[in-house]
Formats: sequence, C-alpha cells, structure tokens
Amino acid sequence: MNFYSKFQTISWKFLAFLIPAVTIAAAVVLFIYAYTKQRSSEEALVKKIVEIAEVHSQAVAYPLWTLDFDGLERSVRTIALHPEIQCVEVIESHEQLPFQWPEKCIVHDDEGKHSSQLAFEDQQVGELSLYYTTAPFTAALRREILSGALFFFLLVSVAGIVAFLALQTIVGRPVQQLMSSIRKAEKEDSREPIVWTSQDELGSVITAYNNMLYQVDENTNELIAAREQAESAAYTKSRFLANMSHELRTPLNAVIGITEMLREEAEDEEKDTEPFDRVARSGRHLLSLIDDILDFSKIEAGKIELAYEEVNLRELLDEVVATADPLAKTGGIALNLIYDNDPAHLYTDPLRLRQIVLNLLSNACKFTEQGSVSLTVESEASEQSNGVRFSVVDTGIGISKEQSENLFQDFSQADNSTTRRYGGTGLGLAISQRLCNLLGGQIELSSTVGKGSSFSFVLPVQ
Repeated sequence: MNFYSKFQTISWKFLAFLIPAVTIAAAVVLFIYAYTKQRSSEEALVKKIVEIAEVHSQAVAYPLWTLDFDGLERSVRTIALHPEIQCVEVIESHEQLPFQWPEKCIVHDDEGKHSSQLAFEDQQVGELSLYYTTAPFTAALRREILSGALFFFLLVSVAGIVAFLALQTIVGRPVQQLMSSIRKAEKEDSREPIVWTSQDELGSVITAYNNMLYQVDENTNELIAAREQAESAAYTKSRFLANMSHELRTPLNAVIGITEMLREEAEDEEKDTEPFDRVARSGRHLLSLIDDILDFSKIEAGKIELAYEEVNLRELLDEVVATADPLAKTGGIALNLIYDNDPAHLYTDPLRLRQIVLNLLSNACKFTEQGSVSLTVESEASEQSNGVRFSVVDTGIGISKEQSENLFQDFSQADNSTTRRYGGTGLGLAISQRLCNLLGGQIELSSTVGKGSSFSFVLPVQ
C-alpha cells in the first residue's frame, strides 16, 4: 500500500470527517459559552457598581453638603479601592465644581459609567459618577476559554486516536483481509476463505464472501468438466463428420463417374443425355454440401490449416471465374472480371482465397436473374499496411437491412422463402466470413432490395 492509498482507508477518512466536525462543534460551544459568560459578567458588574454607588452615596453626600473636602477625598478614595472602579467623579450641584479621583483621570472607550444623584436631608447636593472597566473579567474569561479549548483539543485528540485504533481493529483488519483475498484471487487465481469469527455486519459480509468462494469453486469445477465434455464432443463430432464425409464421398464420386460414363455412351449413341446430366448435377451439388459441412466442422474445432504462399492473382482469379462461368451462363447473366491498379501478387493461402471468391461469385450468380455479376480487384493503401480489395457486385434480388443482420450466421439465409426458392444450407457465407477472418480480412455487405448487393473484403499484401 503506497503513501497515498494509505490515507484512503476508512479509518483515515473517519478521522478526516471527525476532526473538522468536532472542531466546528467545539468552536460553536465555546463561542456560545463566551458570549453568555460575558453578558452575565457584565450584568453582575453593573449590579455591583450600582450597589457600591448606593452604599457610598451618603458617605459622599454629607462632606459635599458641608464642603468638607478632606472627608470627601477620604470617601472617594474608599470607593476607588474597589478594583472595578477606574475613576470617581463628584460634581457639586450649585457651583458645578468637579472633584475627581485620581486627579485628571482618563476615561477610555471600553469603560462604563454609572451616575447617581447625591441627596442630603431631601436636598440634592450633587452627582456621583463611577467609571468602571470590564478588562479584568474579560482577561479572566479569555484565560478560561483558552484553557477550555486546550482541554477540549486534548480530549478530541485522545478520542480520535482511540476511535482510529478501534476502527483499524474492527473495520480495517477485516476489510484489508477481504481485499487481500480478492487481489490474490485476481492475480494468482487462488481463492482462499477468510477466517473471521465476528458476528457483526462485517462478519456477515466475510461469511457471504466465503460462501461465494465455495460456490465459485464448485461452479468452476462444473465448468471445467463441461468444457472437457464439450471438447470431447467436438472432437468426436469432427471425427464423425470427417469419417462420414469420406464414406459419402467414395460412393458419390463413383456415382458421378459412372453417370459421366453413361452420359458419354448415350451421347455416342445419340440418345437423350438429360437424365444423366440431372444425376451428375445433383451429385456435384451434394458433394459441395458435404465439403461445406466438413469445412464448417474443421473451423468449429479449430483444426483448419492455412498454407501461405505468394499468389499470382491473375492466374488464380481467371481460374475462379472460369469455374463460376457455367453457373452464370446457365442463368443468362454476364460475369465480368475487372482489375484496378493491377494488383499482381498477394501473400496468402490460395486454396482458401479461391474458396471465398468462388463462394461469393456462386451466390451472386444464384441470386441474380438478369443483369451481370462483376468481380473487381484493386489495390488499397492505408497508414498501417497495404492490401488488396476484392468486390463482388451483382444486380440481383438484394438484401434488406433486417435480413443482413443474420446473413453471416451459421445455417442462416435471408429468409425461409429464399431457402425454398434457391436452396442451400446457409453455411457458405458463414464459412467464407470465418476463412476471411483467418486470412486477416472481414467481409462487408452493402445491398439494396431489388437493385443488387456488393460483398467486399480486404486482405493484407503481406
């Protein structure tokens, strides 16, 4: 665990949430306490000043009435002995003579003032003003708040450490064990249950995780057994199809060969050869179906083998067009071979390339009732590599967008009516697509219903 991820654990996140929250709460509490304390202290101070003024009013009024300045000074000094009093001022009513203690006392902005009238024998003789300050109890309040904040900080620190250690023990350890087990299962594909005896929520999570491990192991064993069974079945199917195709080819080739011999004899004797032609066409059609099924089984089993070599495209494609030409002539359509940029050579498997192109040409001829089928070959360069594009364009029945989605699926054709009308197993395009993928290409389709289709793919030159 690196330095950054260490502070992303639940315990550190809890501390990151707890400390600011508690600090804000403490600040609010201290503020409310300080405000309340200050208000109550000010009220208590004012009350005390009023009491001092009431207690000493007669002691100041008598010497002021008798103009006994020495007695007045003694009384004022007595009042000034109180620590809250900063300045005492007495003003005689008739002459408006002020008397201050201490002399020329300076009154500050943060000081308060309380004035009361002085009377002797029901006659007003002057006014007593007491100037007091809140500095002493403000300083005491500040010391009290600082002490409380320090104590609260120590309390929060101890509580945070205890909560952090508790979270590490109660939450951090099981979560770390759980994550360690998950990472080990991801990297080493080794699943080990976690030993944890707690019955709390995390214990329930770990128990569920252990049960999931047991279920995964059980499912994995079942999947391994099923895979082995499927591989065995695929191998058996491939062997069966290979043996069966061999067993079918032998008598079928004999039927086709004998039919050709009988046709030649009938032709020599100038007899009707149509029945023999029909048998030969049916035999060759059946032979092509057997070849498709065998190729499909090989591709499914991953047994297809590619033999790469340098291919002369003109020779190969002339041969393919010559093979497909009888089918085009039977349908009364034109078959064209067009070269663009004259790509002469290609390094690929000639047998599989011939199979792909012939399959596309045969399909185009089969589904085109009038018009033409064109095979265009052209060079195509890109930033990654150079290639050769093969395009088979027809003017046939076309394919809708919905039908084209399943066109390259196994045993699939455009729709049931197409199968009934034109025949086929639906394997030709699927096999061609897979062979094209093995050669490094991808067959793409562009079609319009009633106007024709275009099948194209690009193979790399090297």
